[in-house]
Amino acid sequence: MSKAIGSRYIVELSPQAADFRKAVRDVLESDEVQELKEFRHHKCMTRFQHCLNVSYYSYLLCRKLGFNADEAARAGMIHDLYPDCPKCSRSHLVSHPETALKNARKAFDISKVEEDVILKHMWPIRRGRPKYPESYVVMITDKYIAFFEFCIYLKKSAKVRLKKYI
Repeated sequence: MSKAIGSRYIVELSPQAADFRKAVRDVLESDEVQELKEFRHHKCMTRFQHCLNVSYYSYLLCRKLGFNADEAARAGMIHDLYPDCPKCSRSHLVSHPETALKNARKAFDISKVEEDVILKHMWPIRRGRPKYPESYVVMITDKYIAFFEFCIYLKKSAKVRLKKYI
């Protein structure tokens, strides 16, 4: 079962998430995206869970703002579609969007908006300002979710360290 962090709704079962599920069904059910469950991301979860978090909250925000929520959700689900990297480095931060875009083009029919979202989600670390409002939403949501996930990691590691002293 898939659930975005902080959400009450299980994506596969919830009537509240039916529109989101419809928007991302083809990418969510693909082998390429399901394989992301095998890779760690931001130390505390899988890359699949990270992409689901970004996708779900980008969808909600774009829908609220009147942007194309379906394209934002699809792109959010595949914005980190790349094989596992052994160590996160500055060069990886800059280059992984191109790898993700190449993999997304191979696996799916994607729009110009979705291409821009995937390629520009690491701005301003990487050159090339986003062209579309959906790109900005996914970019900001990705950074917010990454920060939130890192906080979860810090909390878990603090509990582990605290148990050693108790």
